[in-house]
Parts: sequence; structure tokens; C-alpha cells
Amino acid sequence: MNMALRNKFAQQYANNYVETAVSEATPHKLIEMLYEGALKHLNLTKVFIEQKNFEKKSVHVNKTLSILNALRSGVDLEKGKDVGGNLYDLYDYCYRRVFEASSKNDIEIINEIIVLVKDLDEAWKQMPEDIKRVSKDQIDKLKA
Repeated sequence: MNMALRNKFAQQYANNYVETAVSEATPHKLIEMLYEGALKHLNLTKVFIEQKNFEKKSVHVNKTLSILNALRSGVDLEKGKDVGGNLYDLYDYCYRRVFEASSKNDIEIINEIIVLVKDLDEAWKQMPEDIKRVSKDQIDKLKA
């Protein structure tokens, strides 16, 4: 089997793995996965800024922005009240700063956002186990 075919199979396997993980994840786990994805793409953005590979930098900036946008759009401002509003504002701040970092190729701004996302991720992981296991159906029943 040639390398191109092997890579294609590996990519298909990875895509299937991610799709399965997402479809089986609790809402808590989905947010955790988004934080991990954001951190991965922010770190890759730094690498490609340092290498002056602006095409690849742009790919990872766009993935980071997409993740931050998904996090921002998932905040329920009605039910979340002040906490939801603060979280929305933080995601919005991160989004704007990543965009600025990309336009300036500024690694220090990327480092700032990495710290913020790491803090969010760590706080998210400290939630009680019973909350982590709540399914989307259970959440939907609470909203009704």
C-alpha cells in the first residue's frame, strides 16, 4: 500500500473517530473537546507564525475562530444571566484578539488567549461529576 493511500485511510479513520466521539459525547464533554481543539489550533498558529508559514497559520486561525464562535453562540444569555453574559464577553474578547493576533502575526496575543482558554478548560474540568454526565435530553427536559 502506497503512502498516499495509507494517509487517506488514516484520515478517514480519524474523521470517523471524531464523528463518533462527538455524537456520543455529553454536552459537558463537547465543550471540553472545543477547549482542547482551540488550544491545539492556537499552539499550531504560534508554530506557523514562527515559521512564517502564513498559509498554514491562516488555516489554524480560522479553526480557532470557528471554535470560539461555536462556544460564543452556545451561551444561553437568557438562562445564564450574568455568568452567561460574562462568558459570552470572554469568548468574544478571545475571538477579537485572535483575529488581531493573526493580522499582526503577534505570538504574545496568542499566548494571552492560550492562558485564558486553559483557565476556562481547567475550570470546566472541575465541575462535579454528576453535572458532567448530564445528557442533552436531560438538559432539554429542564428547559421545558
